[in-house]
Amino acid sequence: MDILNFATKLNAGKHHSTKNDDVFIDRLNHRYTVTMILVFAAIITTQQYFGSPITCWVPAQFTNGYEKYANDICWIMNTYYVPMEHDIPHAETTRYERMLKYYQWSPFILLFMALCFYFPRMLWRSLNNKSGLDIEKLVDAALKQEQQVEEREKAVDYIVNSIRVYIENRYTSPAQHPNHVKSIPQKFWYNVTFWRHRHLSAFIVILFTFVKFLFLFNSLVQIFLLNAFLGNEYHLFGIEVIIKFMRGLDWGESKRFPRVTLCDFHIREIGIIHRYTVQCVLPINLFNEKIFLILWFWIILLATFNICDFISWLLRILRVDGRSAYVRRKLALNRAVSRDSADGRVKSDGDQLYEKLRTRAFVRDYLQEDGCFALRLLARNGQDIIVGDIIDKLYTHFCAIYDRNHLNFDQPRLPPSKFGPNSSFSPSIRPRSNPTETLLNNNNDDHH
Repeated sequence: MDILNFATKLNAGKHHSTKNDDVFIDRLNHRYTVTMILVFAAIITTQQYFGSPITCWVPAQFTNGYEKYANDICWIMNTYYVPMEHDIPHAETTRYERMLKYYQWSPFILLFMALCFYFPRMLWRSLNNKSGLDIEKLVDAALKQEQQVEEREKAVDYIVNSIRVYIENRYTSPAQHPNHVKSIPQKFWYNVTFWRHRHLSAFIVILFTFVKFLFLFNSLVQIFLLNAFLGNEYHLFGIEVIIKFMRGLDWGESKRFPRVTLCDFHIREIGIIHRYTVQCVLPINLFNEKIFLILWFWIILLATFNICDFISWLLRILRVDGRSAYVRRKLALNRAVSRDSADGRVKSDGDQLYEKLRTRAFVRDYLQEDGCFALRLLARNGQDIIVGDIIDKLYTHFCAIYDRNHLNFDQPRLPPSKFGPNSSFSPSIRPRSNPTETLLNNNNDDHH
């Protein structure tokens, strides 16, 4: 029994330590890819600064000091690659064109890659914190309730109040309804600089879409950035390895990461300058070749995932029903439970139409894009059951506001606490206008 309790606590603690406010594809970019690149950078750095990154074969008359000087100068001044079956070119320009200029900078190239992959995450955390609805804190609160049952209600109330304050305060900004009419360039610039308008009903959704676009753009550009840093047509590296492997050729030796190179240097003595061309071996390129080959395939795979995920996300947010599908399913489930527990009482057609209008107003007018999106992220990264309770409380709070604005004041009203997904309306209460006409008008508005 003690072992079972320990395992339960260990599993709960492990789950609690993972506070995510995004989706798996995003974490694949900023967490797993960055971790992999940092491990690669540590391997290269260890080999470069604590091992022997280069060793040159020098003439026999060279002393130990000359040999160390040759190794250091060839590491600093770059080497160039000429295949063994080819003659060494005499022209200086030809040798310069074949120079390898990357191997000293491999750790820094990898660190720059890691920064590029993590930058969208930094932007998301920075702007999301300033939006007034920090998704990570809400997920943290939702995860805390999993370990202690008595904290569940407190966590639900905290999340509900946070979402409610964010939703209700965004409409108080005077910038949301400007008095003057904006021109087309002003509207375009207003949408481009969305981070300056945190009162927008879709601020978090737009920010999340922009961050996803940055992940996609970064994964597509990385191959070409590496091609600029490494040279030698790096963007074709993986394709050539696949072709060699299918033909049964040796794919381990590559002109992009040669292990045996040549180096030219001069030694000045009194009255004369000696020029030497020595052959050097680069053990560090054994690591560089495998690391950048893995990165080539990983970036291509990651770019494919990002393209599919971005297209799927755009299709979801462009469809009106797609943005709020999750909340609608939860409300439909709550209504089904409400009907089962209604002691056999059946709602009239007018009450059913009124409830449908109220549900639509809750999703489209109250929660809107940001509210539905925040609840969906909570369900994906927290616990789906607690999100059902959160939607239930938000809907109960909204019903009290909606009923005060839409029911006849000359009819007796139930207390606001009685209006919720688990209550049934009194037959004497009717909407001010014809529910059928209102529903038709709302449907026409949706088409526009």
